Amino acid sequence: MVASEFPRRLYTKGFEPAPDKSIGYYSDDYRLVPALKSALQEDEWEEIYESPLGVFSKFHDLDFGWASRLVHHMLTFQIFCKQKYEIWSLIGTIPVRFSLHESEEITGLNCGYVDDLALTDLALSDDTRAFWELMGVDAESGPSTIKIIEACSNCSSWSRDNRLRLGYLGIYTGFIVATRPGLSTNVNHARLVMDLNGFKEFPWVRIAFQHLIKSVKEEDLNKNIHIEGFVQALQVWVYYALPDFAAEFGEPLPNDIQPLMLAYKGSRGRKNVSQHAKTVIHLLIVYAQARIQCCVAKDLADMFPVCDDDEQDPDIVKIVNAIHDPHFKFSKNHWPLEGVLGAHIVKAEAGKRSLLSDESSRKRPCTAFASTASFVGDEGVGVVATMKAHFDQCFKSFSTKMLNGFGSCEKQIKLLTVKVESVERAVEELTTGSVKHTEEEVKDNVEPTQQQGGSGSKKHEGVNKDGAPMKDNVNVGACESVNAPGDAKGKKAAMKEEEAPEPSFCEIDPKTCDVDFDAVALAKNAKARASAQIVARATSARHRQLAATQKSPFLGNSTAKSIIPSSASHSGRTKKTWAYDVDYLYSMLHIKEDHWVAIWVSFVTRHITIWDSHARTKYASDAQIAEAVEPLAVMIPYLLQTCAPDDDKWRLPYTPFTHSRVPGTEIPQNIQSGDCGVYCLKYIECHALDLPFPPELCDKNIRKIREKMAAEIFDEIGARDNDKLDTTGLDVYDRQA
Repeated sequence: MVASEFPRRLYTKGFEPAPDKSIGYYSDDYRLVPALKSALQEDEWEEIYESPLGVFSKFHDLDFGWASRLVHHMLTFQIFCKQKYEIWSLIGTIPVRFSLHESEEITGLNCGYVDDLALTDLALSDDTRAFWELMGVDAESGPSTIKIIEACSNCSSWSRDNRLRLGYLGIYTGFIVATRPGLSTNVNHARLVMDLNGFKEFPWVRIAFQHLIKSVKEEDLNKNIHIEGFVQALQVWVYYALPDFAAEFGEPLPNDIQPLMLAYKGSRGRKNVSQHAKTVIHLLIVYAQARIQCCVAKDLADMFPVCDDDEQDPDIVKIVNAIHDPHFKFSKNHWPLEGVLGAHIVKAEAGKRSLLSDESSRKRPCTAFASTASFVGDEGVGVVATMKAHFDQCFKSFSTKMLNGFGSCEKQIKLLTVKVESVERAVEELTTGSVKHTEEEVKDNVEPTQQQGGSGSKKHEGVNKDGAPMKDNVNVGACESVNAPGDAKGKKAAMKEEEAPEPSFCEIDPKTCDVDFDAVALAKNAKARASAQIVARATSARHRQLAATQKSPFLGNSTAKSIIPSSASHSGRTKKTWAYDVDYLYSMLHIKEDHWVAIWVSFVTRHITIWDSHARTKYASDAQIAEAVEPLAVMIPYLLQTCAPDDDKWRLPYTPFTHSRVPGTEIPQNIQSGDCGVYCLKYIECHALDLPFPPELCDKNIRKIREKMAAEIFDEIGARDNDKLDTTGLDVYDRQA
């Protein structure tokens, strides 16, 4: 069998919900059993205690320790299962099942099939109505746990049978259904208590299991949750599936007590389980070769419990067949790391896991009681010793790994420091050069102005402090009419030798002055603007020319501004966090200054996929692709690490993302040159919609695809019948026609 034949994980490996949320429960209310004991006579309580349902009373006496994180980890290991009344979890490489058979094995209660499990034909008799009045419960509703506790305080005058009925109803509301204490229960099941023998022999494990499994599948493990039903059965299921783990951390009782729910005291207050349950389980399975009991052993025909409203999942059937194959062995290749909730499935539908399966599935009969035998994996010896050896090995290599990590970070910091220093030097040179250029230009313009000012009007003359007339010292800029050639460097050297003249001022009458000051202001920075344009053009030396499918050059107008708004309120910010709310990122890279490639960044797999429309011709070599992708591969992990909460930083290492270019034989290729951008947009569009790359994406159709894309953009922004938009150049097709 191959991996595709088995169901996928529910959560992507390494991205399961963190066990920082509690799992609450309603079963075994601390007020219920003491109230029942005080209300019933000693012989009445003993009769309930020794009945089949008395297993819950015995469980209460154990003071069982609830390990919320242990159950949480087991639920995050789930495999996607379409069957309503089954849960499968993946322990290492071995699938483990929790179904009606395992629940029967844990509780020891009757699991026989009943045609009408809902008891819809049970009528309301006069005796039932009278007993409901004694409890203070509406005749059309089932009693709640609160009502049972309240009735215990005034039942001393009741008949013996009615007190027994009250005790059995207390077990029904507090352990079997175990819903909110104030919530009414199913009235039909509660009415069955009028027949005490029938109530004791009813297959209550089916009711308890259905309440539990339904509540588990509807809850979101990313939140604090409360599970209805006998939730402690899930913890006992973990002990059943991992006997070595249970022997070390489950506090098993001696003498091999049956049923299993009475064989363990649990692990309340054990920090090594509550805080490190996942690590302990992982070490037990992967490194210690612990025993794993995947399910209750039955014949293949009896492996699937009969439920009226459930159908078999074909993928689960394959797992069961593989378990029964003595020559088959599960491996990690059968279980891909990416889960269902890590792929293109809406997270809001995470609770909707009860999906209909193939109609060809059929019901299978099951026996009343299950065998205690189980499918067992490889047995290991010395689990604790193996774990201690592994921990020692981990701590020995821990310091080396930390030093290597710090060394890598130091190299990256040095590299960034060198780059920042080079940028600062470049900025300083540009700034210094601009200042020197401005000073030299000013000095070039001052001298010609002074020379020309001597023959001007006397109104333009000034007076120095000695009272002698002086020439006009007004800077009239770089106007061509007054500009004369001069050696700025020579003048600067002369100024160093001679003392600079005292500053002087003069008044200028704009009405009588023949200088065009507006022209001077425009011409003053002409050289600076020309230099800036040269620098701007140097950043893109690519020769601008139309692609084969382009009909006209792009004319900038307000349409582009509508597509890419600049205001902060329309900046497109989603306020979603990478690697938490966002799993994937799409973008494009410019290669060799004249070629576009599309990239897909997966925060789940920490990998960057490159789609290149010229991958077959290798227009951009692998080295050029790697050089362009490397900044993203190195920078994104640092961004994720910096933005992550302190508790989650360990999940986001600084290790650079890996990358690969998809071969040209697997994606549509652009044979002619100039359409790489359109191909990139189509690659991203198809992959984001989870669609295969169509064969219609080819050079033959690329012109129509380009035109259609332009028309869709034009239509999307609502440019039609809008006088406020500048549509200059959009009639180019009409002019050519």
